[in-house]
Amino acid sequence: MPSVRAYWEMETKHPTVCDVMSRDRFLKLLTLIHFQDNLNVSDDAKKDKLWKLRPWLQNLRKQFLCIPPEECHAVDEMMVPFKGKSNLRVYMPAKPHKWGFKMWGRAGQSGFLYDFDVCQGAENPDKERSDVGVSGDLVLKMTSTLPAGKNHKVFADNYFTSVPLVEHLKERGIHYIGTVRMNRVKDCNMMDEKDLKKKGRGSMDFRVNQDNNIIVRWFDNKAVNLLSSFVGIEPVGNVKRWDRKSKTHIMVPRPAIVETYNKFMGGVDLLEMLCALYKFSFKSRRWYMYIWWHTVTVAVINAWNLYRRDQKKLEPG
Repeated sequence: MPSVRAYWEMETKHPTVCDVMSRDRFLKLLTLIHFQDNLNVSDDAKKDKLWKLRPWLQNLRKQFLCIPPEECHAVDEMMVPFKGKSNLRVYMPAKPHKWGFKMWGRAGQSGFLYDFDVCQGAENPDKERSDVGVSGDLVLKMTSTLPAGKNHKVFADNYFTSVPLVEHLKERGIHYIGTVRMNRVKDCNMMDEKDLKKKGRGSMDFRVNQDNNIIVRWFDNKAVNLLSSFVGIEPVGNVKRWDRKSKTHIMVPRPAIVETYNKFMGGVDLLEMLCALYKFSFKSRRWYMYIWWHTVTVAVINAWNLYRRDQKKLEPG
């Protein structure tokens, strides 16, 4: 509905909602709802910027993790739209909603969110830096709840990807594919982008390092660099692309690593798209209520995904 009150209005009322609770009672409960006893919270607990919402986030995350995980998972960032005042609000110009709260998430190919965390800004500066960097630590944190040695596969973009990260995941029996920035791959001499461009769209080059990780550079409209621990260029397939010169569609060679990455990387993006379809319309002076309502939306989408998964299993052969 476009507004909360619409569920109780005569022309648009929804029996599933209005027959259970009156409008005034629902709106009153929204103003009074709390997730933490403010009088019994220690000073150490209050160092957490999300301490007022922490019990809810912990229990919701625990419930998500009870669901058996899929084989392929994408790690990416999500945005909770918010334009009010808060120390946690960030600005991300590349996102559809540029202002809001940033969340890290691990979602399956179906869009089911298994693990998440709300970004609280920079970590403790006194903390010793790991060899995978701050972004790599986020992937390790999101995948720490995945069972080891079960042939799970993780996908992420070039913000997270590095060779040490791939090695850390490989030690736990988790495979990885991600786009990569070439300054994070040391001593790797790949064919220059200009040389690939001369060969035409679909040209590619690859290297295998000492740890059997594959680095692939593929030229489409521009060069794309990928790093993988389990997929290379074979088998090379074809993908349809529009050619401006001939003004017709042409078939362009595409390595297997690109096809696999495109197929399984969109889990978090799919979840964000589904959240955008059912945006909440209430307003509150308490900024953390926007995070809470967003997680309620995510929980409903997860429930729908779980229902669809169960329905497929119940369908006869």
